[in-house]
Amino acid sequence: MHTSHHGETTLDRLAHNDAAERFLGSSGWAATVRPLEVRPAPPAAVADREVPALPGVHLERGRLLDQLDAAVEQPVTLVCAPTGWGKTVLATSWLRAGRALGRTAYVRFEPNCGSAAWRQLTSALTAAGIALDPAAYAWGGGRLAERAVVVLDDLHNVTNRTVLRRVERLMSRLGDRIGFLLLARSEPPLSLYRWRVRGQLTELRADHLAFTQAEIAGLAEWHEVRLAQHFRHALWHVTEGWAAAVAVALSAMVGRHEPERVVTDLLAGEAGPNEQVGLAEYVQREILAHLDPDVYDVMLRTSIVETVCPGLVEALTGSRNGARQLAQASRANGLATFYGGSHSWYRYRRLLRSVLRAEVRTTLAAEERSLHRAAAGWYAANGLPGDAVVHAVLGADWVTAERLFAQYWPELCGSGPRAMAPRTGPRPPADIADRPMLAFALAICCRETGDVAGMSAFIRLGERALGESPKAIDAEVLAAMRLAEAVTSEDPERSGEAAARLLCHIDDAVDEHLYADAADAARAAGYLTLAGCGIAHDVIDDADSALELGAALARKSGFNLLIVQANRQQALAHLHRGRLSAAAACARRVLDGSRDAGISESRNISHARLVLTAVCRARGQLDEARYHLDESITAEASPDPHGGWVSGAISLAQLLADQEDLAGAAEALEPLLGSRIGAMPPTPEISARVLQADLCLAEGRPDKARAVLDELARHFPGAPAVALGHARLSLVLGRPEPAARTLEDALAAQPASLVTTVSATVLLAQSLRQLGDHAGAAEQIQHALRLAGPEGIRGPFLGHGAWIAELLDDPPPQVTPSAPDEPSAPDAPSAPSAPSAPSQPPADVFEVAPGQMADPLTEREMLVLQYLRSMLSIAEIATVLCVSSNTVKTHVRHVYRKLGVSRRRDAVRRGRELSLI
Repeated sequence: MHTSHHGETTLDRLAHNDAAERFLGSSGWAATVRPLEVRPAPPAAVADREVPALPGVHLERGRLLDQLDAAVEQPVTLVCAPTGWGKTVLATSWLRAGRALGRTAYVRFEPNCGSAAWRQLTSALTAAGIALDPAAYAWGGGRLAERAVVVLDDLHNVTNRTVLRRVERLMSRLGDRIGFLLLARSEPPLSLYRWRVRGQLTELRADHLAFTQAEIAGLAEWHEVRLAQHFRHALWHVTEGWAAAVAVALSAMVGRHEPERVVTDLLAGEAGPNEQVGLAEYVQREILAHLDPDVYDVMLRTSIVETVCPGLVEALTGSRNGARQLAQASRANGLATFYGGSHSWYRYRRLLRSVLRAEVRTTLAAEERSLHRAAAGWYAANGLPGDAVVHAVLGADWVTAERLFAQYWPELCGSGPRAMAPRTGPRPPADIADRPMLAFALAICCRETGDVAGMSAFIRLGERALGESPKAIDAEVLAAMRLAEAVTSEDPERSGEAAARLLCHIDDAVDEHLYADAADAARAAGYLTLAGCGIAHDVIDDADSALELGAALARKSGFNLLIVQANRQQALAHLHRGRLSAAAACARRVLDGSRDAGISESRNISHARLVLTAVCRARGQLDEARYHLDESITAEASPDPHGGWVSGAISLAQLLADQEDLAGAAEALEPLLGSRIGAMPPTPEISARVLQADLCLAEGRPDKARAVLDELARHFPGAPAVALGHARLSLVLGRPEPAARTLEDALAAQPASLVTTVSATVLLAQSLRQLGDHAGAAEQIQHALRLAGPEGIRGPFLGHGAWIAELLDDPPPQVTPSAPDEPSAPDAPSAPSAPSAPSQPPADVFEVAPGQMADPLTEREMLVLQYLRSMLSIAEIATVLCVSSNTVKTHVRHVYRKLGVSRRRDAVRRGRELSLI
């Protein structure tokens, strides 16, 4: 067997052909093969020369290093992401930190390595002191319990099938002793499903490797770039945490007087032509140049749309393999992510789509308009008028844009604004001044791309085209456009007035509608807007009636985007009432409806995520709340106190305060506090200022907190949140009596929100405890738990575990089964009294009739049963009781045994039947 590789052994030559694979497995030859020689090497770590050097600016990412620590205990760990997501840097950082226990082999495969990849692997194993017997695929040396780590970097470069089979066999035979860490741009052609179904495969994908906002802040500090918090959030949004993009963008900011301009350029879709940033060249050379030509052509032509599905692939490219090609792009390198919905939508990475669009303008300039027209036709045929109008305008198909607006104007005007990427469209036709419906269609297109000024200009143009005495139907359409303009500007006063005008015009034009459901849809838009105004002004009763009418009309009309809008308003209304389960359900329907329409970014989606953030905060699920808050972030970088950015900033500040990051909370609030009180709608204004007062209290500035709360009370008298703020201030100052009066008055006014009621009740219990009324305080805590249980409200109890446990550790006198002058120990079991004793405790407290329970519950078990009916977890009950989780679990087992049940729900039901709770 001739070979041109000097020094190649017979074993190496045999390893590279299928016949040798079968021959090595036979018993005749394998028994004579000696294991590869072991180089005496320390088992601590791989040699530094074998591991790439870390970049000059490197941020240690502890969360990922911890995940690798746990992952290598499994046989296989796959780190799969496109180029630039930090796979090699992560592995290098982990290795150089000495976190790989035992012997470690590192192999980085070069492109087109072919059959030499196996020699490279065996050489690395030998150098690491891992004696591999290639015949049996066994580790011949090492201690019995010793484990090793083998890092296979750039595994996507290995294409030789024989080598891949041998690597897979090595993983199968030695997975119990070696943790294999596979780094690849695309999932390698190995039978990974074998380890996946056994639960022995750990996977880190692009979403895991993505930079968090805190990591972006840390990297910016390394670069000595000072960015305001909202610009850091915008950078995280547009880059989606892509490590290379973040690093390149921050490098471009170094030394600039206005580093924010780099972020605004990226948001404006100028990542391609911006040579100073240099992202376009990186994407072209490192990603697009390595794509399959057919996949690249599909991605290029479909980059003109926000989300793409197999039907759009066929409409724009003529290919009938759209599903396979999109799945290939998603599976191969994560450039497209599956979004779901009824059409099986996919979404390209934002920066990738920006570069592809720039490429379309240069390489497909002659076809660009025809592509937009084909997209408009597909959207119109599939009942998605918003996208159809936008692409008809971009394709200069003025007749289609005009017709679509005339057909779908109630849905287009009544749906919330999108967050589509800004783009330059063709010049309007010369006769635009005489075509009002086309002007309105162009206004809708401007709204969807965030051009509010352009939207207003086209509405005025359309109004002039209608003349001074328009027909009834034209006046109704104009009123609907004014409504859309007011909603886009998020001005509740203007929105309410515009909604009232629209509802007046509908009755005048009811006989002139082209379609029977247009009147219902227009009325739905009007009532839903009125409901939103009521919610913004905290007039929930008025909002409920308008919302009920609007939601019923939206469902009757059948317009999907109006139904989404109705679900959004219902989610907000339920949240204001404290109905957390209903609010979360409506918010998820918003996300599902938007997904069905292929909408990945819109104001409705952002608000739905903020509702889920508030629900999770109220339930004490802070990690889940942070996830939804991050998903709510849009490309809006300007901290406009009148825009949708306000709610997100307040939610972020509240969440950071819950996590005791007071400096971060203050930074998030800072842009909102520069204007006078009244510049924002009442609800966000009160939330922001009350949080400001709480932060002042935490910083030891009660005078400033009092000034903020007193000013709020003058502008918003009777606001429950302000009353709670004053109560917290009084408690911090050691004045529980005025705090109790304030809270009793607030509760007597019956707050609209159940969460507010629970919070006030907990604070009242704290006040009573400081006044020495422990029985009253315990009663209030029990009442708060009863209120909080059905909705799983936990937030108001967090941070108060110590004194709540102290209260609940002292049982009421009638509960104690011991003599009045001999109180029993808290953990002592209670002995039942004689049936004939006249001083016997009431049977509904501890004891039950004979035969109903095996044994009476002890005091602690009774207390645990009380908590089981709430939504507190075992860990949270343990925190409240100041005991370990294992102790609580023991009590729970005893409760189940004595009640004769096996589930928590059955224990609560049985306890109620026996009048124990």
